[in-house]
Amino acid sequence: MSINIGIRAHDVSKHTFKHLFSITANYGFTNVQFAPFKFLPKELITDSSQYSPGLLNIIDQKFKEVGVNISVLGNYVNMIDYDRTVREKNLQSYQNSLIAEKFLHAAVVGSETGSVLSPNGYTPQNFTDSALLRVIDSVKQITSDAEKLGALFAIEPGINHPLYDNYAVRRVLDAVHSPNLFVIFDLANLISRDNYKDQSTILNEAARLYGPRICTFHLKDIDFINGKKVTVPFGSGLIDVERYIHFINQLKPYTFATFEATKEDQLDSALTAFRQAEKKEKTIII
Repeated sequence: MSINIGIRAHDVSKHTFKHLFSITANYGFTNVQFAPFKFLPKELITDSSQYSPGLLNIIDQKFKEVGVNISVLGNYVNMIDYDRTVREKNLQSYQNSLIAEKFLHAAVVGSETGSVLSPNGYTPQNFTDSALLRVIDSVKQITSDAEKLGALFAIEPGINHPLYDNYAVRRVLDAVHSPNLFVIFDLANLISRDNYKDQSTILNEAARLYGPRICTFHLKDIDFINGKKVTVPFGSGLIDVERYIHFINQLKPYTFATFEATKEDQLDSALTAFRQAEKKEKTIII
């Protein structure tokens, strides 16, 4: 096995570190995608403005004690909200998370690019040049902070968002032009009813257009039920698991990859699908 597998913390059934780390230990997960204000009790913290060195140090110690890494520090707030006050608050949230990244020894702060509708609703306006320009403006501000802080920031494409295909991702990378900007790649996010048979093309495009900028991967699956796209356990839907795992291994050996939107009762089947695909890959021990 040459992919470092993990899980998204707020997908576990009990939001306690004891339970989370029992899951990572039982399944051999090496890393966690962690969004503190989605995992910690609301009575304790509701957004990143409440981060403090003391709180972050306690969290960091808990992860160190069990030898689990934070692969992505999640800060999934809407960076292009049309409400200026909300947008400014959210941009401050990214700065808070970039500071927290250092305290928590997280690999990267990650986020989707949001929607021009609040909160994060689907609209065809997301596919306009004006929406993409808003993303570019926000990402420039975020990466400016990242460069000053020596932190890394990653954007995650998705077909309902302004980064709706691989070419939009490349356009943002070119416009922002920051060494601190990376990409979280999730094949399922780029799949639609129109292109689910073209996964090879999507993967080849991603590798060609921005492969070196991908820093981590999400593992989830999708299907279309009654005309709607739904998330299903990894390996039980339309994702070409063998092709995807081969793509990951070839592009970024030993990368972090996290199961997303995968509940505990789905982990056994998801891991079985992953391991079957991994068996066909050549493992190089380092």
